[in-house]
Amino acid sequence: MDTKSAARTVIYDKNKLFALINVKNGEYFKIPGGGIENDETPQQAAIRESIEESGCEIKIIQKIGESEFIDEDKNIIHHSVCFLAEKIKQINNPTFDDWEKSQNMKIIWVDINQSIIFFKNARPKDNFSQKINQRDFEFIIKAKEILNL
Repeated sequence: MDTKSAARTVIYDKNKLFALINVKNGEYFKIPGGGIENDETPQQAAIRESIEESGCEIKIIQKIGESEFIDEDKNIIHHSVCFLAEKIKQINNPTFDDWEKSQNMKIIWVDINQSIIFFKNARPKDNFSQKINQRDFEFIIKAKEILNL
């Protein structure tokens, strides 16, 4: 079984608003992140993905944790390393790839309690989306604990 490694980031701004990606008009939610490329470290991938998916320059504060799940349909282990990061500045608009655009992904900034409500009320229609929503919900909960919110 192949493993796909990725880096994810719980990003917050000076107002303690958090970057979430709304997928398919609220069917489910995720945090910015994606695959670790070639010679990248997880931190470098997290920084690159944050720029791509939120348009933000960030400062990594600390590692939140790691998570794995199996995509039975594709026989792939999805391994994610997640970081807590502070938004330094907005440098451009998010640049989603064609597949992400087909999923109607949009970046939103919400407070921690609203983000928890969004994750809890999500209704993913397939097993893979359910696992993404659950994985990133757990990272948001850990970030809330770290920040004492």
